[in-house]
Amino acid sequence: IIMKVLIVLLVGLTSVLADHHEGHYAVKTHDDLVGFRSACAEKVHAGEALVEQYKKWQYPDDPVTHCYLECIFEKFGFYDAEHGFDVHKIHMQLAGVGGHVDHSDETHQKIAHCADSHKEGDSCSKAYHAGMCFMNANLRLVQHSVQ
Repeated sequence: IIMKVLIVLLVGLTSVLADHHEGHYAVKTHDDLVGFRSACAEKVHAGEALVEQYKKWQYPDDPVTHCYLECIFEKFGFYDAEHGFDVHKIHMQLAGVGGHVDHSDETHQKIAHCADSHKEGDSCSKAYHAGMCFMNANLRLVQHSVQ
């Protein structure tokens, strides 16, 4: 009987840990961003002039840039065309490695507001407008998260 209780406890503990781990997000680094920028610029055929703007955190409102940012967000792992943005993962990225994330705080609400208020158009357009909404409100935080 003791063995049965131990097995039940272990199975229960394993499922709890598995559920907790499922929400895990590996914070990306500046090196990751550099690689993502290169891959995404190539994917959307962004010219040198656009790429130089992107490196300065300047994102013009055009179709190439829309799809470039969609690609970047997908590479970061917090956007996909079917489900949109994962607000929790964006918040974890902004908090950085070991950073405290309070999903009820103002930053989280701003991320959620931008993600929820830009749902018109194609996937690239949605990603661009929601991303710009958040970057315009929190650019320093965004830049700091990938230094």
